[in-house]
Amino acid sequence: MTQRRGIEIYFVLYLAALMLLVSDSPRRETDIASTALRNLLRSTFSLLSEKQTLLCRVHFIADSFRIVLFDSVNTIIPTGLIDSLRYSLVAEDQSNGNTFPLPIDGSTRIGAFEFTTETVQQALRIRWQMRATELQPRLFRVRVQATAVPRLPPALEGEQRRQLESLLATQEPILESETTFLVGYLPEFVPPPLGSPSTIDTTLERRLRTLLTQRQEAVKAPDAFTLVPEYTTVYTIPYLQWENRIMIYGASLEQDLQRPPQVIGIPSPQVIIERNTLIIRSTSTQASSANVRVLLTRRDGFEATATFVVITQALEMPNVPAMMHPGVVYHFVPNLPVVSGTSTRAVLRDGDVVRTVSNGEPFTFVPTLSDTGHTFYFERFVGTDRIGQTIPIPCAMFPPPEILSIRRESERTYIVQCRGYGLRSDPRARLRLELEPPATGKVQELYGDTSYDDDIHARLQQFRVTLSSSVSPVIRAVNGYQQRSAARELSSR
Repeated sequence: MTQRRGIEIYFVLYLAALMLLVSDSPRRETDIASTALRNLLRSTFSLLSEKQTLLCRVHFIADSFRIVLFDSVNTIIPTGLIDSLRYSLVAEDQSNGNTFPLPIDGSTRIGAFEFTTETVQQALRIRWQMRATELQPRLFRVRVQATAVPRLPPALEGEQRRQLESLLATQEPILESETTFLVGYLPEFVPPPLGSPSTIDTTLERRLRTLLTQRQEAVKAPDAFTLVPEYTTVYTIPYLQWENRIMIYGASLEQDLQRPPQVIGIPSPQVIIERNTLIIRSTSTQASSANVRVLLTRRDGFEATATFVVITQALEMPNVPAMMHPGVVYHFVPNLPVVSGTSTRAVLRDGDVVRTVSNGEPFTFVPTLSDTGHTFYFERFVGTDRIGQTIPIPCAMFPPPEILSIRRESERTYIVQCRGYGLRSDPRARLRLELEPPATGKVQELYGDTSYDDDIHARLQQFRVTLSSSVSPVIRAVNGYQQRSAARELSSR
């Protein structure tokens, strides 16, 4: 988290320097600044693969088999300030070059294996599992590609933000990045078959054994005294309890330890022994980064350690509307980060009825006319825990019409400008002008002077009122929902 914050500060300083270049600059300097900004944004966007290789090692014994090693999950984490992230995945069979597209948030079968992908906020989680017996080694290279739109840091406000947004608009905003990782399956026969030569692809087998050796050198052999954490990096948020499970090889946690486990790097950790797994739990109170070291000492004096990093991410405020009106498309940005080992979701509910659920990604919602008068509630969850405040969002009818101005055009003629609120496509949002008493004059709408403001969903309309008697009438603007403006008087003198 500290590193990311440093990048953001550098980013803001760089953008501030660009502002000096952009301000009142000729076309050439603007192009230079735009290119520099684009290159900077491109350099901050990358895809990080949590694991470079996923391996499955299976022992076939007579008519049965036993899985002795299985890395089943990988997570792709994007970096940089981005929005509108889009992934595409392809698995390439390394034995024949065949390619298989992998759906996002779905599953697909490739031979005996099933691949499943799931987006978790901006991260992508890939799982694979065996669905049938496979006697041949298999090796896939999974290529992950992503596109995104750059997002300016929240520290920029006002005129600086507006100028930089216009600067970004001068070039194609799409950023691109990609990464790859390997998925390997290695069957082994115990004992090896006698007689006929093996039908196993020996070239592919040698490559898989090389990957297996590299993995064992990094993590050590399972039969040695070894600690293997489930997560090498734990992502969490303040005041949420996180958990990491440490698998123990080469010792019994109940019988072989000389002293209780030592956990260094975090205050007051909770340590739980569950068979031969050590569960470490703790809670961070602020955005930070901590290096955690777990030390076990066996009765014979041998020691084993495991290290992992805990990154506590600051929880940003969600971006949600303060009020809603029927028929309008509203955008909700939950701003939920990736949290290791648990799911996140954002909920928009109407009382006890859930109207929309998101896994943390931005979503849209359109209230209907029947929602008018209701109060919606926006909430965010990590697992089953609600985080942050419950935000009430009332859904109300558009404001009543307004008479903005009255201008006297001649002795008995007036120009009246009115503003009505509602959807551009809703005919009932249009206004008419009422006279009271009705027989005191004639109203004509000036259609050529009508305009619509999409930002506030308001239409300006102008009317010409010609008085036909000496009575001073009262005028009101009225829409199709029978909402009326405050009364204004027209003087006949």
